[in-house]
Amino acid sequence: MFSYSLVFLFSIIFSQSDLSNWGAITSYLTPNDITLNSNGLTYASTSGGLLQYDKVNDEFTFIGLEEGLVYLDLSSIALDSKERVWLGGNKPRGCLQVYDPEIGLVEFFEDALIDSIGEIIIDDNMALMIYKGKSADDFGILKFNLNEDGLPEYKDYFNNFSDDPITQVNDVDVSNDSIYVTTDKGLFSGNKEDNLKFSSNWHNSSGKILQT
Repeated sequence: MFSYSLVFLFSIIFSQSDLSNWGAITSYLTPNDITLNSNGLTYASTSGGLLQYDKVNDEFTFIGLEEGLVYLDLSSIALDSKERVWLGGNKPRGCLQVYDPEIGLVEFFEDALIDSIGEIIIDDNMALMIYKGKSADDFGILKFNLNEDGLPEYKDYFNNFSDDPITQVNDVDVSNDSIYVTTDKGLFSGNKEDNLKFSSNWHNSSGKILQT
C-alpha cells in the first residue's frame, strides 16, 4: 500500500501540465511517508514539511513553519481517530508533532537523546513509534499513552528485546494485547500489560511463523 501510494503521489505531481508551478517547492517532492484520510485528502511527510493534496479540487497545500510546525524534515506520518496528522522528525531532531488541519499544531514532543522517529502506530489507548537515539547502539520503541483528547503523553521506551545484540528495528505493530517488533534478529512479541523493559518478557516468534 505504501509503495502504491508513493507512485500515486508522483503520478499526480508529474501529470501537472504547468511545470512552472513546481519551481519553488523542490523540497516537497521528496516524500518519505504517505497516508490518506477519510475525506480523500492525501498527506505526505517530506524533507521540507507536510504536503497535502486535495484530489477533488486538484489543490496542493504546503504546511510548514508559518502554519505552526516546529521542524520540517519529516520521516514518518500517521493519522489518529480524529484525523490529526502525527509527524515523526528525521535526523538530527527526532521530535513528534501532532498537527490538526483545522487549528494547527496541538502537541509537540522532543527529547535531546532521540535522533529520529520512524514508523508511528496509534492504538486505542496508546501510540508506539520506532526511534533511533544519538548513540550508535540506541534504538527501539517509544511508548505514549493517549489522554482524554487522544493526544500523546510520553510513557516509556523499550530497547531490550533480546539477549543477543540487535542492530536494527524495522517495524512495530499492535494486535489485541500484543506488541510486535521486527528486528534483524527476528520477530519479537510482548504483552502490553507486562514490563517490557526486560528481555525476558519479549518472545522470539520467528520460529513459530516458519513452522506455520
